[in-house]
Amino acid sequence: MNNKLSIAQLKSISRGQLLGKYGIAIGATVSANVIIMIASMLCSFLTDQSTLAGQGIAFLITFILDLLSGIFILGLTRFFLHLACDRPYRITDIFYGFRSHTDKALAVRFFVLTMQLLVLSPCLLCAIFYRIKETSTLFLLTCITMVIGGILYTYISLLYSQAYYIMLDFPGYSTRQIMSTSRRVMKGSKARFFYMEITLLPYYLLGLLSCGIAFFWVAPYVQMICTNFYLDLMHREYTV
Repeated sequence: MNNKLSIAQLKSISRGQLLGKYGIAIGATVSANVIIMIASMLCSFLTDQSTLAGQGIAFLITFILDLLSGIFILGLTRFFLHLACDRPYRITDIFYGFRSHTDKALAVRFFVLTMQLLVLSPCLLCAIFYRIKETSTLFLLTCITMVIGGILYTYISLLYSQAYYIMLDFPGYSTRQIMSTSRRVMKGSKARFFYMEITLLPYYLLGLLSCGIAFFWVAPYVQMICTNFYLDLMHREYTV
């Protein structure tokens, strides 16, 4: 029995849930992203990236900041999950990860980032060697490893796309259980999630063409759609 909601239905439900609540949704999304953006800008200003050592330090700081962003991802996930389920929600939910599940939020983010970095490392190495010695062979290798790395990067993102939702719904789960559950529930749904992301590209394009202004509305909308995807996924997981 196929009980899956269509992508169009998920979008329609999300629009309805945000009706009259866009202000607080934008506030939560912008607050979390501005904090992360300011930290990244400070990293750029405080490191000399004209040297190899400076680039290495900048990369390490960027990795740490990206790791810490997992705490805000958990908070935003909680905010939109509560909004979608008609539970109490407030902007300060973005700091929830500092109060609860901090270790799990960091562990999940570290695992995913490390896996993504590993699959992209051949491309990064080829690009470094190509900068040192520009040959057609190295250029071809860089392109090939970039395509393969991009595919694997996307696959990893799809596998663990539900991890933070699962962390909140099943607070007793260990990090290992969270990751394995995300893999399990995404079995047979990765293509659907990927297709959903593809259909959202015009919204991202709109954000770029509006010099980022439209992202104030696009970001909460996308987050809400992803939240409803999870709710639909888990409803089918435990009812079919």
